[in-house]
Amino acid sequence: MPISSILSEAIIGIAAIIVAAALAGAYVSNMDQMINLQRLQVKSLEGEAYYRCRIIHVAAKAGSSSLRIWVKNVGYSPVPLNLLEKSDLLLVGSGVHYLLPGSSWTYALLNDVDSDGRWDSGETIRIDAELNESLSRGDYELIFTLYNGVECRFQFSV
Repeated sequence: MPISSILSEAIIGIAAIIVAAALAGAYVSNMDQMINLQRLQVKSLEGEAYYRCRIIHVAAKAGSSSLRIWVKNVGYSPVPLNLLEKSDLLLVGSGVHYLLPGSSWTYALLNDVDSDGRWDSGETIRIDAELNESLSRGDYELIFTLYNGVECRFQFSV
């Protein structure tokens, strides 16, 4: 066997190894990106599972500009009260929309079972909100959005 054919086969073999290594590197890089994306998705779902709320009741009267809202923490994690102020209330009705940021309403922790000053799972807060104008008769939806984007909704009539 001539030396030139052995040399040619060695060069082709080395080239095949280089191509295989480049393809493996690209594959591993893509897998790393997929793993990072999956981690972000799991973290997002974790936030939604750990932090959940349920609006129990909304008290409002036609002609009044005040709302009283009771919200229960039904998630697995406590919500620090200082972060509760970063939450938002959105009231949507027929032709009206009110966005009430956390600085425009007050809250009280009603049943702090373990007296730790946090809104723990199973505990209820009462929110008192004041609108710029009086509510008219009709159907409304109240959306309470926690500081991390988790929301709970409640439909009611005045």
